[in-house]
Amino acid sequence: MRVVRPGSQSVPDALALSLRMLADAECPALVVHQVAPAAITCGRAQMKTVDTDAIAGSGLKLVPRASGGGPVLWDNDLIAIDVILPHGDPRLPDDIVVAYRWVGEAVASALRGIGIPGARSVPPDEAREWPVGASSGLCFGGLSPWEVVVGDRKVLGLSQVRKQAGAIIQVGVPMRLNAVRLLQAVGAPEGAADDIAARTAGVADLIPGITPEHVTDHLLTELNRPTT
Repeated sequence: MRVVRPGSQSVPDALALSLRMLADAECPALVVHQVAPAAITCGRAQMKTVDTDAIAGSGLKLVPRASGGGPVLWDNDLIAIDVILPHGDPRLPDDIVVAYRWVGEAVASALRGIGIPGARSVPPDEAREWPVGASSGLCFGGLSPWEVVVGDRKVLGLSQVRKQAGAIIQVGVPMRLNAVRLLQAVGAPEGAADDIAARTAGVADLIPGITPEHVTDHLLTELNRPTT
């Protein structure tokens, strides 16, 4: 897959770019996004679950995304890569959950390659047993099939957009998670801060001093390996 690095843009423009590339058949491709300013993004179905007044008061913009999932703080500490695949690509099975498997395994392999030996992609049966907590409504407070954990802490969020032309599998790997800013922005319940801190890890928390460029390079290498 070709790698596209569009440079810094707004969150709405980043989301629109990947949708346009899919519609115009500019794929398969891996798009490495950088965004400014930071924003809160979540699936359209989850928009009604967030406190829009709290978000407005935080100075952040709330941006809906075509994929599902809970609120995410999209800032410079989130490595965001879109895997754009055309309809009929062998890496894009009809089963939405199965389509995540190779992506999750690739991310887990990349994280092990940079020195996180416990990184693993979680199969569906295990993911469904993940405990529900005060932060479960947030993207990084819950666990979906084939996302990646280190111990009991999530280090990869996945979401997916399906269109007639194909799909976009959205990969989010935090370098650090600004839990306080996220929780204040969405009006999360009391206790959510401690809960999400126990459930989530950023790569820089696990390997102090590592750069996002180093992590991104390993992610791109693994995502671009031929799948079997």
